[in-house]
This record gives sequence, C-alpha cells and structure tokens, in this order.
Amino acid sequence: MDANILGIVINWFILLTSVCIVLICWFYHCNYNYWRDRRIPYEKPFLFFGNLAFIMRKSFWDFCYELKKKHPREYVGIFLAWQPALMLQTPEFARRILVKDFECFQDRYLYAGFSDPLGSLNLFTVKNPIWSAMRHELSPMFTASRLKMITELMNMNSKELVSKIRRDYINNNKPVNLKELFSMYTSDTVAYSVFGIRVSVLKDEDSPLWYITNHMIKWTFWRGFEFTMIFFVPAIASLLKLQFFSRAATDYIKKIFWSVAEGREKKQKSNYKDLVEHLLKLKENLKLPAESGSELADNLMLAQAAVFILGSIETSSTTLSYFLHELAHHPKEQEKLYNEVIAAMQRSGKEVLNYDELVDLKYLSSCISETLRKYPPVPYLDRICNKTYKLNDEVTIEKGTPVFLNIIAIHYDEKIYPEPEQWRPERMNCSADSDNLNFTYLPFGDGPRFCIGKRYGMMQIRSALAQIIAAYEIKPADIPYKVETDPYSVILAPKDGLSVKFVAR
Repeated sequence: MDANILGIVINWFILLTSVCIVLICWFYHCNYNYWRDRRIPYEKPFLFFGNLAFIMRKSFWDFCYELKKKHPREYVGIFLAWQPALMLQTPEFARRILVKDFECFQDRYLYAGFSDPLGSLNLFTVKNPIWSAMRHELSPMFTASRLKMITELMNMNSKELVSKIRRDYINNNKPVNLKELFSMYTSDTVAYSVFGIRVSVLKDEDSPLWYITNHMIKWTFWRGFEFTMIFFVPAIASLLKLQFFSRAATDYIKKIFWSVAEGREKKQKSNYKDLVEHLLKLKENLKLPAESGSELADNLMLAQAAVFILGSIETSSTTLSYFLHELAHHPKEQEKLYNEVIAAMQRSGKEVLNYDELVDLKYLSSCISETLRKYPPVPYLDRICNKTYKLNDEVTIEKGTPVFLNIIAIHYDEKIYPEPEQWRPERMNCSADSDNLNFTYLPFGDGPRFCIGKRYGMMQIRSALAQIIAAYEIKPADIPYKVETDPYSVILAPKDGLSVKFVAR
C-alpha cells in the first residue's frame, strides 16, 4: 500500500513538473514572438535570459556597442529576460523620448522598491511626482556661484593629486591604477561638497568617504549581479530585495550623515554650504503626504547624499582615466593642450587657474567632450512608456514597455562622427558644455532628467587635468591601446583600472 501511494505521489510530481515546464516554455515562446508578431527586427533571445545571457561575462557597454554593429538601423527589439524592450538608435528618437514627448516617458525602467529606500528615492531612480519636487529643490545646489566656491577646493585637491603622483609613481616608481587614483581625488572633493569634511586620502589620511567609495565602486561579481538585476530585471531585484548601494556603504552613509547633522545642531551654526546643510533645510520645508511621517523625509535626504557620492566619484574618475589613456597615445594633441594650459597660467600670473579661467580653456573642453563622446560612462538611457505611444507608422509602443536609447550607437554613427573609433578633439571645437549637438552628443542625457551634477563633474575633471598636464608629460604604459571593459560593471569602467607613465616636465 505504501509503495502504491509513493508511486502515485511520484507520478503526480512528474506530471506537475512537466506541466510547469510546458507552461514556462509556452510563456517564453509567446513572449519571444513579441517583436516578430509586430514585424520589428529584433535580437534573437536565449531561453530564460532573453538577450542578457552575456551578463557577468561582458559589460552592457559592450552589448550596446555590438548591438549597433549587428543592427545598424533606427530601432531594434530586445528582451530583458522575458520582458520585451525597444532599443532606439537615432538622435531624432532621442529628442522625442527625452524632450518633445517627455510626458510619455517620465520614469526610468529600473527597480525602485520600498525595500531599498536609498536606492529607490534618489534623484536618479525616484519616480514622479517625487522626482520633480526633489529636482526643483536640489537645483540651487549647482548654481555657478556655488560651483565657483567648490572649484577652489577642487584646485586644492588637484595640487594634492599632483603631489601624490610625484611621490608614489615617480619617486617610488609604483605602477599607477588610474581609476583608483582618480577615485581618491574625487572622493576628497565629495567629502567636502557633501559633508563639509576636509580630509585627504591623497595625503594618506584616514577618510570616511574613501571607506564608502571603496564599497560603492568595487565591482565584484555580486555587486555586478545586483546592479544588473536592478537595472534590467527589476522583478528579480524586487523578489530578492537587492540594494542599489551596498549594505556596508548604506550603513556608513547613514552613520556619517546623522553624525554631521547632530554636530551642527549642537553648534547651532548655519553657514555651511554643503549638501548636508542644504538637505537639512530642505527637510524643514519639504511638502510630503501627511501619512508619510518623518521616515520618508529622512530617507529622501540620505538617498540624495548617497547618489551624489556615487555619481560624482564613479563617472568623473572613469572619464579622467580614459582621458589620460588617450592623451598618452596622442603626443601632438597633448603638446597643444599643454601649451594652452601654460599660456593661461602665464596670463593669470598663477599656477592654479580659477573657475572662469578653467572654463576658458577651449581645447581642454574639446578634449574632455571627445573623451565623453568615445567613452560615455552610461551607454544607454532607459525610460518606461507610461501610455501607448506611436513611434511611427510601423511601430506603436505599448504602455509599460521599456524603451532604451543606445547612446553608443549615436556616438559611434559614422555619418555623424567619421571614423568614430578615433579620438579627435577637433570634432568638438566651439561646442559648449550645455550643447547636445542636436542630440548627437548625450553623455549626460538631456531633457528634464539630464544629469543635475553635469557642471560639477566637468569642473572636477577640468581642475585635475589642468594641474596634471602642467606638471607632467603623459606616456603610454605597457598595456594595449584598446581597453577591455569591466564585465561586472553596468556603467563603463576599465577592466584593470588603466595605467600610464608620468614624466616630470
């Protein structure tokens, strides 16, 4: 009798398993016909993974690059696991999605769940209407007058950066990891910009921001998996309750934020100009639903501090690393840039250029813009369609469909930028920081959700480069010119940090 019951249980188990497998396969089969049924060209998906079978082996930056090579057209369908998404690849579609028809594409696709308040409430991830309110309140932090004041600190940190290069990489002949070096520099600047803390990891001091940064920018397998799920498979991120910032970084940000806030409350001083002070004042005036309580306001403040730290450090350090890599391989451009910087210093009578003088370095601006053209830190922009939208006579985007803009495809379009693999600063002559070149240049995005810290990041880059170029000649290190990307990183990062040789002038 027991054997009969066991046999029945086994048979039912086999039957249910078979039914589940059939249903899953049927579900995927129906989903994976989504673009074919609509007669839209698409990248062939792989079961369960869709077009994400490359994750942890190849970066999404490389995926966007290869997708344009394989599908050199205006749009192509892709699958994020089981979710159909549309990848757009022209400046005109970028203009429509980001600006003209923004009301249909207000929010990002990525996971922003309540289990991760710092990850879901920051300005990068938060959805409307909280996003528009926070954007309005944070904009005063990035005025020209504030940036001029912070530039003085950036210049001080740039001098420390030059000293560290001489001390470690010339006198002691250590191999340089550019990504790590520039993460230290940006970490020192952000420590003051966010928390008002004057401390320098560049001088080997114990920096609380460097502790946080190490957890934020260290792309391990697990952090790469977390970010991939958060950005591309939000349903899995929600199920696993994944975090945008690592747990260690989250805990330490909370600790240092409230420590600084309590210290200021005791001193009763209000002349600070950093982000913490701005957020504390913002909390007093922030209009939130009555039922939300103080916890939402606290989490909103912490989330903005956290994303500012990540954004300021990660993208700027990456851009600085690729810039020096290109400069090492382009001696003529390097000499031209050196002459521009030295001439500006001679005119000013100073060895350190101020805000206005740095902005006036036109060739430096062209070199930075070309670096961001060739190496945009974020290879795509994502939006979720919030109502049915007619893209053209052949394509209608249904409500709830993720829409991606392939920035790599636009930046590497040979009709716009001939020989796009080449680094040519003259392409960007006479272009201003705010110019998107008719939506052909989008390293900071555009429209209402463009990067709010754009000018801060550009000045942080200018300050460091002006000091380095005046002090050192940059030579190639013993690494290939073509750089591999970090497969664990969702945004662009060089696999081994990049390296050059510094020669004192």
